[in-house]
Amino acid sequence: MIALVFSYDVRDAGAFERAYGPNGDWARFFRSGRGYIGTELLRDVETPGRYLVVDRWESAEAYNAFASDHREEYMRRVDDTRFHYDQELRLGTFVSVWEDDSTEG
Repeated sequence: MIALVFSYDVRDAGAFERAYGPNGDWARFFRSGRGYIGTELLRDVETPGRYLVVDRWESAEAYNAFASDHREEYMRRVDDTRFHYDQELRLGTFVSVWEDDSTEG
């Protein structure tokens, strides 16, 4: 499992949450992709308007295949939702350190 993590400084919290939340526009789009696990939206309690978005996929290959196969629609959605935030920062792609340990010898 991988997690793609993004940080956002948001202009309109309601519109952003509708687009980027676990049942939002992006998550509904991703659900058509093989290997999509889900999206988590976290709001910063200390910095108003700051959010983290965590998109989980079974593998980097699953995410990359989806992004490649749906590139035009993906870029259209990026353009359509860009006005919801002032800044987007991709923090990286992460894997859990708590993955199934049963495969280790």
